Amino acid sequence: MKTKPIIVTSILAAAIVFSIDMMIGNYQIAWRHAPYILIYSLSFSIGNMLYFSFIDKFLSWYKNPEKTLIISILGVIPLNALIYYSLNLFFQVIIYGQSLQAFNQHINLLDYTIVILFALLIDLFFIIRFSFKKIRETQLKSEQLKTQNERIKFESLKAQLDPHFLFNNLNVLTALISENPEKAEAFTLKLSDIYLYVLTQKNKNLVRLKDEINFAKNYLDLLKMRFEDSLNYSLPKPVNPKAMIPMLSLQILLENTIKHNKLSSEQPLNIIIKIKKGNIWVQNNRIPKETDNNSLKIGLQNLKERYKLLNSQIEIEQTKENFIVKLPIFK
Repeated sequence: MKTKPIIVTSILAAAIVFSIDMMIGNYQIAWRHAPYILIYSLSFSIGNMLYFSFIDKFLSWYKNPEKTLIISILGVIPLNALIYYSLNLFFQVIIYGQSLQAFNQHINLLDYTIVILFALLIDLFFIIRFSFKKIRETQLKSEQLKTQNERIKFESLKAQLDPHFLFNNLNVLTALISENPEKAEAFTLKLSDIYLYVLTQKNKNLVRLKDEINFAKNYLDLLKMRFEDSLNYSLPKPVNPKAMIPMLSLQILLENTIKHNKLSSEQPLNIIIKIKKGNIWVQNNRIPKETDNNSLKIGLQNLKERYKLLNSQIEIEQTKENFIVKLPIFK
């Protein structure tokens, strides 16, 4: 809890009450009241600051300003009455020795009304301060998340569908043109579908899982033409048409799998994509490359950050035989 706004508010409120006391009373009495005025003002300020800090954990000035304002005002009225009663009890009963019965008999409701109304002026300061501060913080956070998300998307696309990907597939296409023209034509169509998908979906944070799986199939078909018997895969069907995941999530994992495993017809890489327990799993048998050296896996880290921005997280399981990544599905 920051002390500066409490001190400033307390001094300001005490100064106002002291000025009123000077105008309606005499000079000497006003100065005798000054320490009490400051204690009361400080108590109201601390109490209200703690109260607003508490409700700020459960309500939002940005999302529900009207509800937050109403609850704030309704809450501080009994709070300030309790603070005023407790202070009076402390000074009159504990300090000056008045009996509790006599103290309760001399409670003046008009005094409480005036004090509560004045305390509401103090609350107005906190309401304005908290509301503008929280709205500004939320807007700033939203802009930061938006900027970060755009950066991650750009880095992900750049890292995953870079010129090396195109270069490798053009080499395969060149070989197929002379060896198998029909296969070369199918290869070209799938390659164009991949880049068309990226171009049409690049501005979306979430895409349909069905579309992402179709994209993954085209991507895997290209890899299959390139690696032939060294690669096998299976895909789930059918898929909930309302299911969504971040764009290129599956491609990032597939690229990561190819990059970090050794492929051969004697020991093929088996990729299994399946839907289980509200997640989509991408699983492969581990055939680590000797030169892998546990590289940074930038694509996987980007994927973690993208899910973090969506208030979710991916799960990674690694055993001696298998590597599994579980991606939460959004609906």
